[in-house]
Parts: sequence; C-alpha cells; structure tokens
Amino acid sequence: MKLSLLRIAATSMAILLAAVPAAVAQSSGKILIVDMMRVQEQAVAAKSVQAQIRDLGAKLQAQAKAAEEKVKADEAKLKQQQTLLSPEQFDEQRRAFEAQVGQAQRTLQERERDIQAAVRKAQGALLQALQPILNELLVEKSGSIMVDRRSVLSAAEGLDVTGAVIERLDKRLTALKVEVVKQK
Repeated sequence: MKLSLLRIAATSMAILLAAVPAAVAQSSGKILIVDMMRVQEQAVAAKSVQAQIRDLGAKLQAQAKAAEEKVKADEAKLKQQQTLLSPEQFDEQRRAFEAQVGQAQRTLQERERDIQAAVRKAQGALLQALQPILNELLVEKSGSIMVDRRSVLSAAEGLDVTGAVIERLDKRLTALKVEVVKQK
C-alpha cells in the first residue's frame, strides 16, 4: 500500500511541477531541481501523513485478520453441523455463511477504498500547499522551470532547491489529517 501511495504522490508531484504558470516559465533560462521523494520523506506534514497511513493500514489488516478468524470459526462450526442437519437445512446454513463471507469481504473492500480516498485527499492538500512554495522559489531564484530530481542525470551546484522547499513547507504546514470518510 505504501509503495502505491508513493507512486501516486510522485505522479501527482510530477503533474504539479509541470503545471508551473507560463509567466514564471518565461522569466529566464534557469532550470531548478527539487527531489520530490525527499520532500515526501522529510517534510513534517508528509511524515504525518505517512504515519497515519501506516496506522490505518495496520487497523485494516487487524480487521481483515479478525474477519478471517471469524469466517474460519463459522466454517468449522458449519462443517460440524453438516452431519446433524438435513440437506435442506445445511444448504440454507451454507448460503447464509456464504452471504456472511461476501458481506465481510465487501466491508473490508469499502474500508480500503475509504482509506485510499482519504490518502488521495491528504496528498492533494500537500500538493496544494507545495504549489505556492514552488512558484515562490522559481521567482526568487529566477528560474524558468522546476523538474523532479529523478528526471535529472547531472546538474550544476546550486540548482537543487529541495532543502528550501522542505523548510518552507515545514513552516507553513506541520500536519495533515488523513480523514477517512465513508464513500457513497
């Protein structure tokens, strides 16, 4: 789950960096570099989001494990009753058991979708907070464009603004709440 979230964040950041306003992009010829993975790993708000994601993932795993244990116990109970029940009664019990299993699976899937939606919302808020910082640094450093470190093979000293991005983001946004809301 964490790897896919980092991919979503990296893709979102790449899109964000590509969306630099045209007026800023035409101001001069300097290309600035920002290591978005480092921002995701070191910024206080990003760390807050990652910690909440880990907690939500652990809770979801615990719920899945509890549901699995209940299903196994109910299945064992049903197997024990097979010899005691008539075939019709057993079929009825089996169908009820299968419906219960299906409902448990749907509930866990819904919970996972709700968590994913909350993560996307938090990542969006992080991106929203980053945009003005990136634009400010472009103007201050007389940059034309800002690219992600992963797209750069080699660069001159002084073009990487990652430290400044993290510092400014930490001043403006110390935490983000990953709020899980039941999706419709």
